Amino acid sequence: MQYADVADAGFSPSALADARRFWEKRGAAAFLAVSGGAVVASWGDVDRRFMIHSIRKSLLSALYGVFRDEIDLTLTLGELEIDDVSALTDQEKQARVVQLLQSRSGVYHPAAAEPMEMSADRPDRGDHLPGTRWWYNNWDFNVAGTVFRQLTGADIFEAFAETIAEPIGMQDYRVTDGFYHYERDKSFHPAYSFRMSTRDLARLGLLFAREGRWRNDHILPRSWVAESTQPHSEIDVGEEYGTGYGYMWWIEGTRGFTARGYGGHVLAVYPGLDLVMVIRADTFNDRYVSNRAIARLFDMVIRAGGGERSEAPRLYPLPTNPARVVPTVALSSEQLARYTVEMILESGRTVRVAPSGGVLTIDYGLGHYRLLPESETRLRMEDAEHPVVFELDAGGRLIDVWTEQLAYLEAAAAARRGEPEVAVAWVTGAAEKFPESARAHYNLARALSGIGETGDAMEHLRLALDIDPDYRAASRFMRSLQFRRYAWLVGLTGVFLVVVVWVARLRRNGARRRGT
Repeated sequence: MQYADVADAGFSPSALADARRFWEKRGAAAFLAVSGGAVVASWGDVDRRFMIHSIRKSLLSALYGVFRDEIDLTLTLGELEIDDVSALTDQEKQARVVQLLQSRSGVYHPAAAEPMEMSADRPDRGDHLPGTRWWYNNWDFNVAGTVFRQLTGADIFEAFAETIAEPIGMQDYRVTDGFYHYERDKSFHPAYSFRMSTRDLARLGLLFAREGRWRNDHILPRSWVAESTQPHSEIDVGEEYGTGYGYMWWIEGTRGFTARGYGGHVLAVYPGLDLVMVIRADTFNDRYVSNRAIARLFDMVIRAGGGERSEAPRLYPLPTNPARVVPTVALSSEQLARYTVEMILESGRTVRVAPSGGVLTIDYGLGHYRLLPESETRLRMEDAEHPVVFELDAGGRLIDVWTEQLAYLEAAAAARRGEPEVAVAWVTGAAEKFPESARAHYNLARALSGIGETGDAMEHLRLALDIDPDYRAASRFMRSLQFRRYAWLVGLTGVFLVVVVWVARLRRNGARRRGT
């Protein structure tokens, strides 16, 4: 439910309006705030399922609470026979399950879904005994998923649907919105990735704000909510994150705790303020919001509240945003059959297109997406809203599939193989298939710059900025290339001046010699 007048919740309408204007300037995709169990702010696509990135870890922490009686947190990795691509040492096998949740295992092994900065900063194997040091470690989080499945016999995404999503009335979550992401050359243990809407994340936050209770039901043990959201480590990774770390939750002192995902996805739970906030960024399309901006927005919303609440607030159902306009055509059952394909690409990645429940779906290792037809050969991925282009043979059968993200994944794989020309060809193909995409031209500009084609790179950056003048990454890259060009010109001018001065000195010295 939503307040008809936010003043009934003790919030200043004008202060919330200021917060909304600030939010709009940041380019965020959605924001939702709940106070007193009802919505005080709902901006943007609150019903659209975005990737939640590292918020996934806090969801798994909640599942550990549901299954607390089936999981012995004191078990060691050795007792559970947990191992990996590079065998664990006897010291590493002494790490306990609870230390995985705390990110204190002391096992510094490569992990799936590990960003480059994490790989670069990883301590050396054996540097620290289990439990003696906190380090934000995707290996710990991924293995916690493996341990959950091993000890409960449950699938993470099905268990979340049955024990949390359904009981608290999540409107948008589906089991197919989760997938396991493997990088088998690094680790046996997959990341467990979710897509989720803003309003469903807010429900999870409200569950924790209510100490695990939803109406009259205790979904989570109260003791688990307290245990998992208290600081088990003191940390110093920037004031926006807080000063402590619990069981896969960031702790902000006495104010509350947050779940955080890459690029601007944050679920903030402040029980003392009776406030839950969720902000989302469209990281599907390389749109990000800084931690500093998020911290400022949250502070603005907090300061907007604190007034006297009405004992009888006027409430009405939170309206669902109008469906995003996607021109669709109906595909016949014959077309659904002809559009079924499974392809293995140069990188070894498998692409599957198949009908499910009367609609087409696509899966290429980063989730299962429904496809919404715009024509017989052009479709759009639900949630991500990325266009998909089909290539058909003379008989109308599907023989090739193009998406931007798939092209970039293949380009990255080619670059790792030491084949830059193949990488550029994949990105060029994306720009040709999706000429209306600013991101495609931006990525092609980066690829061309990498092989020294600066002039062509500049041209594609101009195209990207013509399509989307607010594309910040393209603007920054344009300035970078212009700086390099001008720096070369300045350097050449400097050399020319040095030569001029040197020649002038030679002439002056010659004149002096002739004069004597």
